[in-house]
Amino acid sequence: MITFYVPVNGKLQADADARCDEALWIDLFDPSPDEEHRVEQELSLQIPTRAEMREVESSSALYRESHATFVTVRAVLRDPEEQPRLTSITLVRTDRVLITVRYGTPKAFHEFLLRVSKESAEVHSSISVMLCFLETLVDRDADILEEIGDSLDPVSREIFSQNAAAMKSIAAADLGGVLKSIGRSGDLASRVRESLHSVGRSVPFLLTEIHDDHAARVRLKTLASDVKSLLEHDNFLQTQIQFLLDSNLGLISIQQNAIMKALSVAAVVFLPPTLIGSIYGMNFEHMPELHWHFGYLYALGLMVLSALGPLLYFRWRRWL
Repeated sequence: MITFYVPVNGKLQADADARCDEALWIDLFDPSPDEEHRVEQELSLQIPTRAEMREVESSSALYRESHATFVTVRAVLRDPEEQPRLTSITLVRTDRVLITVRYGTPKAFHEFLLRVSKESAEVHSSISVMLCFLETLVDRDADILEEIGDSLDPVSREIFSQNAAAMKSIAAADLGGVLKSIGRSGDLASRVRESLHSVGRSVPFLLTEIHDDHAARVRLKTLASDVKSLLEHDNFLQTQIQFLLDSNLGLISIQQNAIMKALSVAAVVFLPPTLIGSIYGMNFEHMPELHWHFGYLYALGLMVLSALGPLLYFRWRRWL
C-alpha cells in the first residue's frame, strides 16, 4: 500500500491523488512490485528489498546511493497475541521527499502520524520529517522502558517484602509465573536496546550527510544524547532484571528444599513405625507377642513412640 502525504499549513495530510513529486512523505507499507516500480521510476532511486532491510551490518543499513540517503532502523512491534519483536523500517531521504518502507506498523508509527498531523508539527522538509520520525521512535522506546520499570516494581516489592504474611504468600505462589514475567521484561528490554542502537548508529552517519542545516544538526546531537541516556537506563533495567531473576530462582530453590525437607522428615518419622509394623506383620508360627491380650495396643503404642522420637529430636536440633 502506498500513501502520499503533502504539507498543509506546517503539517502533513494524506492525499490519495497526489503525485510523487508533490508529496513530502511517501509511505510504502508492504508495497507491491508495481508500487515499488512506480516510486523508483518517478524518483530515480532503488527501493531496498525486504531481505536487504533485515541485514544488520552498517554498510547495508546506512548508505548513500546516487542522490538519496538510506537509513534502516528497527522498531519494537508488540502484537496483542504475539511475543514482542523487531520490525525494520527503511527511511529513504532525498532533498525534497522522505520515503518510508515498512512491513509492520509499530505503535511508534501511529504516534508519528499523530505528531505530523498537528498544526504545530512544523515539518517543511524531508530532513525535518525524518528527524521527527526518529525522535518519535526514541520517545516510544523511552515509554517502553518506563513500562518495564513499572512492571518490575511490584515483583521487587513482593520478593523482598519485610512482611511475614507477604513472604509466606510469595513462597506459596506460582514462582514459575513470576519467572515468566521477569523473562518477558528482559526480552522486551533487549529488543528496545537493539532499537536504540539502530537509531544511535544512524546519528553520526546523518551528521556527515547534513552540513548546511544547523537546526537539524542540533536536533541530531540532542537525539544522540537521548539515545545514550536511554541505553544507560536500559543497562540499569537489565541489571535489575538479572537480580530479580536470580532472587526468584533462589526462592524457587528454597521452595524445592522445603518440599524435600518435608518429604525427608516424613520418611524418617514413618520409617520406625513401618519397621515395627513389618516385624509384627510376619506370619511365623512362634511369636512371643502373638497371643498377648494387649499385643495389638502394645504394637500401636510402640509405633507412636518410635514416630515421636525423631520428631522430638528434630525439634531439639531446630531442624523443624
